[in-house]
Amino acid sequence: MLADVCVEKKRFKVDKALLEKRFQAAISTYDRHAVVQQAMATRLVNLARSYVPSKLSEVLEVGCGTGLLTQEIVKHFTVGKYNFNDLVDNTYTTISPILNNQVVQTQFIGGDAEQVDLPDGQNCIWSGATIQWISHLSTFFKKLNDLLNPNSYLIVSTFGPDNYREIRQITGNGIDYKTKEQIVEAASPQFELLAFEEWQQSMWFNQPMDILKHMRYTGVNSVSHCRWGKGQMHAFISAYEELAQLEGYPLTYHPYLMIFKKK
Repeated sequence: MLADVCVEKKRFKVDKALLEKRFQAAISTYDRHAVVQQAMATRLVNLARSYVPSKLSEVLEVGCGTGLLTQEIVKHFTVGKYNFNDLVDNTYTTISPILNNQVVQTQFIGGDAEQVDLPDGQNCIWSGATIQWISHLSTFFKKLNDLLNPNSYLIVSTFGPDNYREIRQITGNGIDYKTKEQIVEAASPQFELLAFEEWQQSMWFNQPMDILKHMRYTGVNSVSHCRWGKGQMHAFISAYEELAQLEGYPLTYHPYLMIFKKK
């Protein structure tokens, strides 16, 4: 384990300014490299179709990013007004073309979803691969609950504790991915869990450096300010080489899909 790579260990406070900077830098590369996130968006919407009405007067998407989930939502649901939020302001220019000719009315709310005012009167709130960045999950679920109409839905995807397990194993650092039980406990005062899916899959890379590039291209090198010197980089590569298999060098993803209904 590279215990001296960074000051932050295992649990850390999310730096939203750094998060914004890294995701903004990854906008042009995200869709090409976010293979698992695309699969999550498709499977999340397919799962939601069994519970959520196909016609929705107003929805909110939190953490819309480049629009992987947005595209799937408007493909399968008829939406009157589409409210969308992201920490990175210029995602507006990416999402707007997706919504054109699909939705009568749209509204973009830029900023940290934990801090900014979001519109109420929602029939459904969606969030794809975002809640792992939320600092105070129970408070956030309460906020989302207050935005929803009675008998409405919260549809989220995120990642479980085995996500990027190779990175944590080698460096001792990583995002504080919550367990299913922790997420459900945080949501339970306001929401009932209707459906849950999880799976694990490995992406395979030719070299350990390709894994670091993949993380940068998808914005997930945003966990801390730390910079590695040559010694730490060499130690990382050497440690990762011990994980090599016939397929190459693995990076594990552990997606969660969750359908909640407002109590």
